[in-house]
Amino acid sequence: MELSLLQAERLEVGDDLWAANAFFEEKGWSDGLPIVPPTEERVEQMLSALRRDPQDVIGIVPPRWAPATVEKIAINAVMAGCLPQYMALLIAAVEALTDARLNLYALQATTGGPAIMLIVNGPIRKELNINGGANVLGEGWRANATIGRCIRLIQRNIGGSYPGTTCKATLGWPGKYALCIAENQEASPWEPLHVERGFDANSSTVTAISADGSVRASDLDSTKAEGVLTNFAQRMEGPSGPEAIMVVCPEHARIIAGDGFSKQDVKKFVWERAAYRMKDLPEETFNQRVKRRPDLKLTRESAIPVTDKPEDILVVVAGGDGSQSQYIHVWGQSTPEGGSTRSVTICVQG
Repeated sequence: MELSLLQAERLEVGDDLWAANAFFEEKGWSDGLPIVPPTEERVEQMLSALRRDPQDVIGIVPPRWAPATVEKIAINAVMAGCLPQYMALLIAAVEALTDARLNLYALQATTGGPAIMLIVNGPIRKELNINGGANVLGEGWRANATIGRCIRLIQRNIGGSYPGTTCKATLGWPGKYALCIAENQEASPWEPLHVERGFDANSSTVTAISADGSVRASDLDSTKAEGVLTNFAQRMEGPSGPEAIMVVCPEHARIIAGDGFSKQDVKKFVWERAAYRMKDLPEETFNQRVKRRPDLKLTRESAIPVTDKPEDILVVVAGGDGSQSQYIHVWGQSTPEGGSTRSVTICVQG
């Protein structure tokens, strides 16, 4: 590739890694962790994995509303520690990130401080060695850590989301550093997420969804689906959100499916039991809920389900051995129009 095709500003920093990181930190271009300096050579290596013009615009990133070109994605990928073979997935992830349905502008500016969670399906999971097994939400996997981190750096460096200024997160949470998992399709008794959403089983996809916290749904006692799912529902407190994520460990999935529950059965069972009950609220809070959702015609006897519809619950099988699942809360409110943010699934192009 001719280096003249690269249009990003060149900066002379020097070879010292400490000095380079100090410079990037001073400029506000890092997430607080050390970065890999994005030299022309490294960026070129990233771009060589694609047959794309470096200046192709993949999406526009708020709140700066700046174009995420292939070149700028590659620069942030280098900084995050990604490998060149991750680029096709990153391009698809940025397409999802900047899709209007996700409503990234709201996610970048809210006090809620959500992360963008990526869920990867299809053959690319194995090709890139993206973890969907043991410790799937933890450390130890380069692909998970650096792909998720790259998305956060893009939100910051291209989109201009800076804590305390454009980013209004009151607390944030550790998921904002990186949150990328693969579904453990081999251990799932059900159709994977991408097939459920209409994609071919042999295609590779990435789903972007807002996430602002997780709750452990541990259950070492139940041997029946009813027990596992009742325990799960008790962790999924309201008020109602646009979507909800159930990360179901393989052991729990086997128990649930063994009792004849389909994914749709799981969603319906949990949706009927995970609710925000109006009778327990102080008068002021109750009145605000009534005002916010007049379409629901709420009374003191009402209970708002965790999502407006059972279909808005994502059931994803992931993790290793053990009886530990997790509920991941999706940022935002349910609305008569369908919610303040919606997950987006994009097919990864080779």
